[in-house]
Amino acid sequence: MRRIGLPCTAWLLAAVLAWTNLPTSWAAPPDESTASASPADRKIDDGPEAALERGLGHERGRNWAAAIETYRGALEHWPSRTDFSRRLRLCELHFKLVRRYHDASFRGVLLKLPREQSIELYSEVLERIQNFYVDPVPLEPLIRHGLDNLEVALRDPSFLQVNAATATPERVEWLRGQLRTMRAQLAVPDRNAAVEVALAASNLASQGLGLTATPVLLEFTCGACDALDDFTSYLTPDKLEDLYAMIDGNFVGLGVELKGTPNGLRLVGVIRGGPAWEAGLVSGDQIVKIAGQVVKGLSLDDAANRLQGTEGTSVDLEILKRDASIQSLRLVRRHVDVESVTRAKIVDEAEGVGYIQLSGFQKSSAEEIDQAVSGLQNLGMRTLVLDLRGNPGGLLNVAVDIADRFIEDGVIVSTRGRAAGQSQMFKADGRARWRMPVYVLVDHDSASASEILAGALQDHHRATIVGERTYGKGSVQSIFSLRSAPAGLKLTTAKFYSPRDRAYSEQGVTPDMPIKTRVAAKPVAGEKEADKEGVDESLIGDPKFDVVLAAALRASKNRDPEVR
Repeated sequence: MRRIGLPCTAWLLAAVLAWTNLPTSWAAPPDESTASASPADRKIDDGPEAALERGLGHERGRNWAAAIETYRGALEHWPSRTDFSRRLRLCELHFKLVRRYHDASFRGVLLKLPREQSIELYSEVLERIQNFYVDPVPLEPLIRHGLDNLEVALRDPSFLQVNAATATPERVEWLRGQLRTMRAQLAVPDRNAAVEVALAASNLASQGLGLTATPVLLEFTCGACDALDDFTSYLTPDKLEDLYAMIDGNFVGLGVELKGTPNGLRLVGVIRGGPAWEAGLVSGDQIVKIAGQVVKGLSLDDAANRLQGTEGTSVDLEILKRDASIQSLRLVRRHVDVESVTRAKIVDEAEGVGYIQLSGFQKSSAEEIDQAVSGLQNLGMRTLVLDLRGNPGGLLNVAVDIADRFIEDGVIVSTRGRAAGQSQMFKADGRARWRMPVYVLVDHDSASASEILAGALQDHHRATIVGERTYGKGSVQSIFSLRSAPAGLKLTTAKFYSPRDRAYSEQGVTPDMPIKTRVAAKPVAGEKEADKEGVDESLIGDPKFDVVLAAALRASKNRDPEVR
């Protein structure tokens, strides 16, 4: 999924920013960078061999996202099949490589770094990992992953066409064999030895294919990050700027969130007040042409990049509307403020129940929710339903601030890490301002800061949690701006825990009232109509259609009158 802004595009991720003495720290939400496969690709009832053949078919077509989805689904049903695990890891390496080489700042800035600066960059990343990663990490697995990255790159046109266009298959195979031999003989006692291994690989690549050092060293740099966990990553210049723009809650662009489909780009979100919103575009519409060029067949990154531009410039779009009509329009890119409170209304006047949907935790969120609660109280709200479904996270200090408005005293969340400043305890300040009954709606896509807020309210018996078990994203990432290159490192540096010292990682928050459905938050993956149309936004927060909200309203009515 992509949110179109400037520079590049902001991934629909959310930052959970921790107040530490380190460079910016945050707890990343689940990665949504891989596109969902079609419903047919999610089939598993025809057996493992058929699933394997589907995955291999996707690989032959270089459709790495679909192959990843196929193998992940297969592993859920046949976890002992190591062939699925191997194919999945290979496809993930290819997918990340293609993503790197579609990033304009990677090609235009990082690939042009001189050899000595690339060496310094790699050494700095290893240093950060050794000093700040949440757990002690031996260097050898990081080097192995770098060698694996390079060997995969030597089989991928994205890498070869840019760096070794004249290389013959025989020379490529020779180099791959040399790298496998090197991998089998690794001995990495310290960081200097790790750098020497990367330089030896670079020398072989130069000897065999005429490769310069920088693309080789960048594969080792990215490989070291990818070897750690799903939430650690190397940030290109554009991705680093995107992240800070998301934290601020504003960017320059069209104000749309996109998902790739076989026929174009489907809008899964339209930001209120943005150019697309003012033009009448809604979730479920599809962009089929950009500046006269058909979108079908382009990757999500390629298509999304064509929507970018500087403030004040325009782009011509052809839109396939949800009713199958075609609309041509011109949108002007401009500054867009992202509101994290996307809905606030009374949903039951007789019972005085208010509803607030919170889509993220950014700098303005506490103030936004203050205004929303105040407005609803003026309309007679006596009970609050807070919807965190589909909310992937946000600023940690904002999650703490919001929880503090409900909780009188005690721990809200604690973090534990290896480096100085990463182990902290956040407590309520004893001045809770909101004392109304609260129901919190969650689903599997509620993550990070959403889990911090929901878990704190649950542990302090301050809210009833309704919906599905949350994602289980319980680690904190620190954002380091690197001194050796205009790029960054997002590194897992701590884990966070509930007031009762429950780990969130892989556990999430278990609802007090389990409801097995997701209605309001986002399209339900795998449902044909949802995949085709997206969620009808008019149904979000409507208890006639939203069964989770309806369950919360029923519980509110049945609550003991003495605690109303």
